[in-house]
Amino acid sequence: MLAEKAVKTNKAEKTVKVIKSVKTEKSLKSTGFIKLFAAGAIAATVSLLIPSGTAYALDFNALQIQMEQSAAQILNGGQDGSMQTTAPQTSVPQNVAPPKVNTTPLVPQIPVLATADGAADAGTSQTTPATVDLIIFAGQSNMSGNGGNAAQAPAVAPGQGYEYRPSSAPNALFSVVEPFGRYENGYISDVPSYQNGTLVSSFINAYYQKTGVPVVDVAATRGGTDSSYWVNGATKADLVSRFVKARSYLEKNNFNVRRKFVVFLQGESDSVKGVSALEYKNNLISTFQPLFANGLDQVFIIPPGYARNGIYSYDDVVSAQIDLCNTSNLFTIGSTLLHSPSMNAYLNDEVHYNQAGLNMVGADAGAKAGAYASGVVR
Repeated sequence: MLAEKAVKTNKAEKTVKVIKSVKTEKSLKSTGFIKLFAAGAIAATVSLLIPSGTAYALDFNALQIQMEQSAAQILNGGQDGSMQTTAPQTSVPQNVAPPKVNTTPLVPQIPVLATADGAADAGTSQTTPATVDLIIFAGQSNMSGNGGNAAQAPAVAPGQGYEYRPSSAPNALFSVVEPFGRYENGYISDVPSYQNGTLVSSFINAYYQKTGVPVVDVAATRGGTDSSYWVNGATKADLVSRFVKARSYLEKNNFNVRRKFVVFLQGESDSVKGVSALEYKNNLISTFQPLFANGLDQVFIIPPGYARNGIYSYDDVVSAQIDLCNTSNLFTIGSTLLHSPSMNAYLNDEVHYNQAGLNMVGADAGAKAGAYASGVVR
């Protein structure tokens, strides 16, 4: 738990207004940043700059091998060939259109930092730690970005956000590209063709504006999942594995991991299923308890919005989420922007939001999480 976290008072009087815009924020300066030098296709090297101006470069031949291995893992299903090629075994609610399909092919990506085994050594380690925040983005199809459009998502500036892929490429960091998470696999992963563009890029940009600290992001999403999926043992074990792998990779490569968060957008399937508020809250507490035990600082919940034409009501789940955040110091509402009737204009189908809506929610949640990370009382 963060030392500066304010103790909640008058919890019974708290409402959704507790997440209103914060007018004053404390900005934290980054102590390091990562930058990729393009020196030509043949003579390229990847360098990591630190504030002192000292730089180290990876051997290009070794990096090329790592890139080829990563590409093979991506295209062939990860290290164990486990990438999903069919839809998760989850039911599509009645009256909901089939998932939007992304036919863009998966192509190899160049890492900004790659090591042989994730362990630092004299040739590839920093001499001064670079400070980063570690954030896992978890949830169901709206977090996966089924209704989004990567071409309409904002770009993340170099040095401000990176993706770590604990299952598909555990020895590298990549620049954040949309659709975020499409190149990751493992137990908690969505079908690549169902991922079109997420809220992650807009979140990172707003977060960095508040903190000045780069973010290393991890994907953990799967469409059509209710809280019973998230509370099962295999899901919890995979969440812990992703978190521990990411933190260990960063620490071994001499990064200072400052804040450790989860951003969670989920709850539509529980509403359809009729899960009670008490069961939902207990499931969420159980889901994230192992992560808190391993050093997670906070879970930011983004409540779901409204289904088109009122075919489903998410009100009970949203009330449960707000109550949990009002009564526990471990959970905080990240944004209630989705749960506004005006956001129905941004629905791409009955339940999925388009990229414009996701950009708005990501920016709102990123600003609030960034203010929290900077010590601003919520």
